[in-house]
Amino acid sequence: MRRTTFITGGTLAAVGAAALAYSRLRARGSETLTPEEGSLFTVYAPGGSYGFLANGPVGWVIAKLMPMVEAGVYDTVAEMLDLQPDDELLDIGCGPGAFLAAKAGDTLRVVGLDPSRTMLRAAERRLADRLKTGTARLVTGSAAELPFDDGEFSAVTAIFAPVDLTEAFRVLRPGGRCVLADNDPRKSPSEPASRWGRRRWTEDEHRRLLEDAGFTDPTVRYKGNYLFGGVRKPSE
Repeated sequence: MRRTTFITGGTLAAVGAAALAYSRLRARGSETLTPEEGSLFTVYAPGGSYGFLANGPVGWVIAKLMPMVEAGVYDTVAEMLDLQPDDELLDIGCGPGAFLAAKAGDTLRVVGLDPSRTMLRAAERRLADRLKTGTARLVTGSAAELPFDDGEFSAVTAIFAPVDLTEAFRVLRPGGRCVLADNDPRKSPSEPASRWGRRRWTEDEHRRLLEDAGFTDPTVRYKGNYLFGGVRKPSE
């Protein structure tokens, strides 16, 4: 066991890169039974079946690689979200805080939620100045039950992260915006319904889920293999 302490940086980077390719770039996994409802919130959490991808030494490497690999995704999410200086943004599954640092620097307040302390430690370093001024907050927790008040945010994002859409709707104030990014959408009914411990959704299913949660006029589009969904909470 102690030999793991002496893994070289190059080897660790290779392990992390391979893991990132599997989890973030839609590497083909074998078809599995549809995961139980709620299990998607624990699959990448500490102790989850793929928890090693976001925690420990592999998680540390992925936290380094993620901002580079996902830079183009952040651009698309930011474009769809159209953040303003008075926005208060919640990033569900914030990982190492790269989106918050790169695309939300001029907003009034940002909050990142993630179940991984490995990821949040990286986010702490990236958002150190904002944390000191009180305009940023990082929270260890699950997206299954968001630990925030009703209507606390004007914008919500979930980039390649599981999200309970009814919870996202709840914490948004009237007129608030939400943008989701799915790195492994189901392109056709012939494709596996789940992969890597996660349920996969078609474009039509994404629209239905967003509308069922109470959002209106969903905009769903693809960029490469990724699916992006943008919605608003109706104004009262």
